[in-house]
Amino acid sequence: MATPVTEVLTLTSNELMSTSDNPRECAEIIKNFSGFQRLFWGNRVQEPGVYQWFIDWDERPKQADPEASKTVEEKLREVVSQPPERKLVAFKTFPHTHCFTAPITEVIYATAKPDTDLEEFKKVVDVSLQATEVFKGCYGTSWGYVLDTEREVMMVVGWESIEDHVSFTKTEEFRVTTDPFLELVSKSGFYYMKAHSS
Repeated sequence: MATPVTEVLTLTSNELMSTSDNPRECAEIIKNFSGFQRLFWGNRVQEPGVYQWFIDWDERPKQADPEASKTVEEKLREVVSQPPERKLVAFKTFPHTHCFTAPITEVIYATAKPDTDLEEFKKVVDVSLQATEVFKGCYGTSWGYVLDTEREVMMVVGWESIEDHVSFTKTEEFRVTTDPFLELVSKSGFYYMKAHSS
């Protein structure tokens, strides 16, 4: 049975992005690709010029129609200031729609240290997100490994508001579940986005 995959595109916009129809036209083309399920998109709250696309597929996307793929690439190239960054993530909870229909989506990315036991790491991530899910204002969570990497993970959390997330970070539950996670990673970061569906 095929494993659903989410394609995560990071688009750093240039001055044409806000007035161009290219992103919308690209989304319409992608919707016709085989295996397409849904698309969530939005710009980062902390970096409004950076747009995130989360494209859900039935399975790892195969080579689509060459001409259509070329059109998408060309149209996106016109509205970005650097090449798009692309990752494929196999989220454990799928679909993860509840994380993106929330008013705010928190996206966390991290890389486990080379000497981290991945089974232990998996348990630590699960415990951390379980504590998050029961906190006021949380719509749900999901996480998964970035494909073609051994140690890179991505987590998504739906929140009622940024303030709810900030309140959670001040709790003892956050500290006791996040500290073990931070000890096992070499780098990590996060951003907020207000997701739209297409």
